[in-house]
Amino acid sequence: MSGSGGKSGAGARIVVTVQGVDQVGIVARVTTLLAECRANLTDISQSVLGGDLFVMVAVADLLPDGASFENLSDHMAALAESLGVEIRVQREEIFRAMHRV
Repeated sequence: MSGSGGKSGAGARIVVTVQGVDQVGIVARVTTLLAECRANLTDISQSVLGGDLFVMVAVADLLPDGASFENLSDHMAALAESLGVEIRVQREEIFRAMHRV
């Protein structure tokens, strides 16, 4: 998956958020996909709330020789569908702007 889809967004920092019903393998599948797309994971936090609500936030850098932002987003959308969870991929500057008080 590395290098596919052009270079738009390569070298950018991204924020990946995941939410849904907890199940085995969510963290493994999301982080494996990040690695396959040559996104370097720099921070991650996850929790299970109320017994079964899984939430995760991860920050990663898209490496220049990796997948484009658009390509990574498409792969994450397919993964979200297969896991039955919501996965959102945003450029860090957009994420910060949306959450500024």
